[in-house]
Amino acid sequence: MRNIIEKLDASITLQVISLIALLVFAAVTNTNAAMTGAGLSGAEVAGINGITAIAGLNGAVVNTGINGATAIAAINGAAPQGDNACINRYVVAVSANYGGQGRPVLRYAESDAKSFAKVLGEMGGVQAGNVILVKEPGVAALQKQLDGLDAKIAQGKNAAGRNEVLFYYSGHADEKGLRLGNEVYAWKELRKRIDAMKADVKIAVIDACGSGAITRLKGGVAVPAFMVDQSSDMKGYAFITSSTQDESSQESDKLRGSFFTHSLVSGLRGAGDLSGDGKVTLSEAYQFAFNETLQRTEKTMGGAQHPSRDMNLAGTGDVVMTDLRSTSAGLELNEDVDGRLFIRDANGELVAELYKKAGRAMSLGFPAGKYSVRLERPAEFSEAMVTLQNNRREKLSHRQFAAVSAEQTTLRGEIGGTRVCADGDTIACSLDSLDHNGKYRVTFNAVDSDKDPRKGIQIGVFVAEADDYMLGTQLSLIANVAKKEMHGLQVTDIYNGANAHFEGAQISGMINYAQSFDGAQIASTLNIAGKNSSGAQVSGTANFIADSLNGAQVSPALNYAGQADVQVTAALNIAGEAGVQVDAAMNIAGESDVQVTAAMNIAGTVEGAQVSTMNIAGRANGRQVGIINICGTCESTPIGLINIVGNGVWSVTSSVNEMGALGLSLHLGTAYLFTAFEGTREFEKGANFKHFSDMYETGLGLGTQFGKYGNHFELEYMFLNAREGFSMDTDEDDINFHHRLRLGFVHKLFPGFGMTVGGTLNIVSEGNADKVIVKPRSEYHDDFSVNGHKARWWPGFYAGLTVGRF
Repeated sequence: MRNIIEKLDASITLQVISLIALLVFAAVTNTNAAMTGAGLSGAEVAGINGITAIAGLNGAVVNTGINGATAIAAINGAAPQGDNACINRYVVAVSANYGGQGRPVLRYAESDAKSFAKVLGEMGGVQAGNVILVKEPGVAALQKQLDGLDAKIAQGKNAAGRNEVLFYYSGHADEKGLRLGNEVYAWKELRKRIDAMKADVKIAVIDACGSGAITRLKGGVAVPAFMVDQSSDMKGYAFITSSTQDESSQESDKLRGSFFTHSLVSGLRGAGDLSGDGKVTLSEAYQFAFNETLQRTEKTMGGAQHPSRDMNLAGTGDVVMTDLRSTSAGLELNEDVDGRLFIRDANGELVAELYKKAGRAMSLGFPAGKYSVRLERPAEFSEAMVTLQNNRREKLSHRQFAAVSAEQTTLRGEIGGTRVCADGDTIACSLDSLDHNGKYRVTFNAVDSDKDPRKGIQIGVFVAEADDYMLGTQLSLIANVAKKEMHGLQVTDIYNGANAHFEGAQISGMINYAQSFDGAQIASTLNIAGKNSSGAQVSGTANFIADSLNGAQVSPALNYAGQADVQVTAALNIAGEAGVQVDAAMNIAGESDVQVTAAMNIAGTVEGAQVSTMNIAGRANGRQVGIINICGTCESTPIGLINIVGNGVWSVTSSVNEMGALGLSLHLGTAYLFTAFEGTREFEKGANFKHFSDMYETGLGLGTQFGKYGNHFELEYMFLNAREGFSMDTDEDDINFHHRLRLGFVHKLFPGFGMTVGGTLNIVSEGNADKVIVKPRSEYHDDFSVNGHKARWWPGFYAGLTVGRF
């Protein structure tokens, strides 16, 4: 133990003597020398005649730059002296603006990929030859690039070094995987491929919708950060995604890039350096990007966006993604600077955005050049111009900012001046700017017309009109008109009109019109919408929408929609496609889930149920319940008195029975359940079937088939009224009640024609008559009575021919 302590003391003493010697030499030669950091957590820096040296924790000089050159051994991939490991970094930056047919083409995927690669090249130690930019690849092309990188890593692998791969993707994705044009690179396969890379450390950053699905494959557990310094022995992977599994990742016209990548790059440039040690670790960069992305998207049309991560690394140290000391120029923000900062280069491009609190200094790294730094605080706008030079870090304090007028905020696309929106004046850009920066105004005029974007309340005695975007309320006696997209409320006696999309509520004494809406239209007479809308239309007369409505239409007379979730009226509902239609008179739909009415339902296809007096469907996948049911193709047996089914049972049977009666019966329905209608008339006894008697029977019943169609058994119950003489006035008829249970067999001779035969059990009561008048031709019946009512029973038989579909 004493020997160890003595050796340790000697090592510390040697470091102290070496440091003193360097300082004394710098003073003697009258050079510009500076110590920028010392101690166990940092590196020792000595400046001698512009020579900068950065040393590791063991006190030895790692590398030396001469005549103003800077050498960084911690992360730039250069081979350090001694036994320390060499770290080689590779970046694969993939962009895919096109995500296949039916998906919007992105604008900034390629520029996001270049920004990510650029900051790592400038501050993350990635050599130019180790950057691979892949634009609009297919699955095979991307796999080929990864295979090529694997071969390159294997060829240059050094036993003393460590290789790291940083994979970045910006583009379309969904729950299945990356959307590369019309192809899908499945999350499972992508993760497996990145895990299999020959590098020691793999970092994947994925900026796409639903990208959190890749972290869900192994739970998405956040663990302590991994490192990338010289002394580390780190191995493993980390996956950083721009959103969770069920969220959309968003890009901004004002930022000219995605919210997430923009925030991540700002963090890597130094905004994420929470410890103030001049280095940005992976955890720091992720946390900064998470907070900034969430804050910037909470009020966007796409909703809040939550980045996620999954790390599985083993080793020591902490991850360093970028080192601010590796840039030749830099910007130092003093402790008194407080507010949101927007930093733009000489071309006006936004290169960093961040929120800085007072009380903590911050260092940022940029290439040399001219920059404008805009500072925004509540009701306060100021700006400073700085020029960054090589080998110098420019300091910026609050007193260097000069106040500017609010109109100059057009740099960010605010309303009130020229909006700067990529590819023209986009709705999202304009409304977002109006919401955050527009001035709230209340105006009152006989005819209140405003040609500028509007935030507030417009009151017109007769008319209120907004020519540009509107956030707020319009009130008038005659008409409200919004010519561009409006979010808010329109209230009038006669007419509300929105020539573009409307979000909120339109309330009118007569008519509401919107090209499309999210919210509600409430009118005493008529609501009209042209395109896809969400919400409710409530009218005193009629509702009309040419396209689809994700919501409900309610009126007493008429509802019409290309597609609607719910329609409720007293007279008529019409829809190309409907979820639920409820009506007192008639429902008509090309396709419907549920139709309920008192009179009639008509649908091309019914997925759920039709309930009405009469139901008609070309195809019924659900159930029809009514008195009369008609369908071309039924997947379920309709329930009703008359069921006409194209793919079911419809047949006519003529037969003779043991009573000497000729019967004609009609079967309608399906093999599982059919209704039967029958009429019979007895032949006169002793006439050898030449003359009929005056005995008639008519009735109806239910039956089912065993064996489905073709040759089958059938079981049927019939209730018949029997009378002597035929009369339509049942009150004057002496009627017997005839209950018949029949079990028979139908043999198909050829399609559409068969023979039928079977046995019956018959029970007849006197009914309205004073005696039992029905009996079999032969005297083998048995008479009985129940509570004084006469009755008769006997077994019987029948035989005949059947035609139709059976």
